Amino acid sequence: MEQKYINSALNYTGSKFKLLDQILPEMDYTKEYFIDLFCGSGVVGFNVIDKYKKILINDIIKDLIGIHKGIINNPIVFIDKVKSLVVSKDDQDGFNELRKNYNDKNSPEGLYSLLLCCNNNALRFNQKGKFNQTFGRRTFSDSTQKKLDEFITHISKYSEKIFYSNNNFYKINPTKPSMIYCDPPYGYCMDNNGNISNKQVSEAGYNSTWSQKDDIELYNYILKLDKNKHSFMISGVIEHDNKKSWIVNKLIQDKFNYKKLNCNYNGISHKGDKETNEVIIFNYL
Repeated sequence: MEQKYINSALNYTGSKFKLLDQILPEMDYTKEYFIDLFCGSGVVGFNVIDKYKKILINDIIKDLIGIHKGIINNPIVFIDKVKSLVVSKDDQDGFNELRKNYNDKNSPEGLYSLLLCCNNNALRFNQKGKFNQTFGRRTFSDSTQKKLDEFITHISKYSEKIFYSNNNFYKINPTKPSMIYCDPPYGYCMDNNGNISNKQVSEAGYNSTWSQKDDIELYNYILKLDKNKHSFMISGVIEHDNKKSWIVNKLIQDKFNYKKLNCNYNGISHKGDKETNEVIIFNYL
């Protein structure tokens, strides 16, 4: 029988839910502590929570972490607030006002409401940090409630294991042997000489604030994790639309273990078919 995984309470572009059956069996479960370094929907961390003594979910977006905390620690109050904020499927003006209000005064409830109502449920900010995704003619639905109920039932048994952080990845420095999972933005291309270029692998909205410096710092951070005897797994595209990822190819050149994943993202592409080859890279057997 096919194994059942619990989906995140968030509809989230870039979620690894459909790849869990390929990712989770490859984790290192000999460590007691787990860190989801770029947690996003949190779907990876929440599906291994029974395997570790404690887990840390981290994301630089403060309100994203606030959504997770609200749903896990105070779900009734949080969800009632969200229901009072979402707009109907035909309320374009209401959505614009909701987005303006959020950008004027951020809150986890405001961000979750926007994610429920926006196009493709996509988390997208501009260079100034303002949410700028368009209206999606969607809202809080019965399926949303069902997903929330299933998630809350699952996570309530483990809530005391979960710790939260909204820091830059390089500020997360585990002191005890840990398993660290990294699902960063796509990052930058590798040029013909094997160096990092000034072109991004993808124009996805969540890449807007990611820089070449971030790619280089993440590469050095991963080497530091390995040196300090932590286990790491990083997921990313080795190649997308004939563009090679610098950090992914660099880590493979460094002889870390890797495994190709079977995936297809063409369903969310609006610019025709683009071949995407995704891998996981890890430093253990």
